Amino acid sequence: MANFWNDKTVIVTGAAQGQGAAEVRALFDLGATVFALDVVDAGDPRWASLQDHAKSDPGRLRIQQLDVADEFAWEKLAESLSAENVRVHGLINNAGITLRKTVGQTTPEEWRRVLSINLDGAFFGIHYIAPLMQSGGAIVNISSTAGLTGYFSAAYTASKWALRGLTRSAAQELADRNIRVNSICPGLVETPMIHKANAVHDAEKAKLFHEGNRQATLLSRGAAPEEIASVATFLLGPDASFITAADIPVDGGMTGGGIYWKIGKMTGNL
Repeated sequence: MANFWNDKTVIVTGAAQGQGAAEVRALFDLGATVFALDVVDAGDPRWASLQDHAKSDPGRLRIQQLDVADEFAWEKLAESLSAENVRVHGLINNAGITLRKTVGQTTPEEWRRVLSINLDGAFFGIHYIAPLMQSGGAIVNISSTAGLTGYFSAAYTASKWALRGLTRSAAQELADRNIRVNSICPGLVETPMIHKANAVHDAEKAKLFHEGNRQATLLSRGAAPEEIASVATFLLGPDASFITAADIPVDGGMTGGGIYWKIGKMTGNL
């Protein structure tokens, strides 16, 4: 497996912390060269843990500031990679934001912001990076269980459903070039983004929301970022060579009926 990754370059968005950072660490440990992209600049202290992780071979970690919603930034990145003759093997469209508001509560500006990052960012990534996958490759879009079920967060849910549709369309288009495209649908993941979202809500309500998500899984917990990263690296690797246009739930059984099993137990029916 290490030999497979030694000459591979992978791009990860939303990479400075949380799930994105876990994906970068996993790829680096496999032997890949990783372009770690995030809206925060390269001098931000949030990069420190990744820089420390990569100190054994710092040349394989390329940190770069990039706003995924900025098409021009993607175009510039693609031009730079092409000028360096970088052949990209993989792309993880991980960057995303959440917004716990219903349709009626969401302003048009909030709606556009969520979709620009969660959906436009992935579209731009595929549009500009797929042409650099000259020897084939793989793309992983990070959707959500909100993209598999109904969820009160209107903009977030819409973006994640649409991302699954984009995954299918891109997989069809790119198959002839031996580029596979899949999406991962995580449930609750214990990341800084989730805890930041909790912090802007009433503390007791946020605690109940968080615990409710945990209890909606069959495993009664949230995922560690590394548990999502391991699925992403699998989908980018040779063992997933016959998997494309797929949506992979990584949710502890939430969408497999976890909530209904818990309701059955709570009501004494099991």
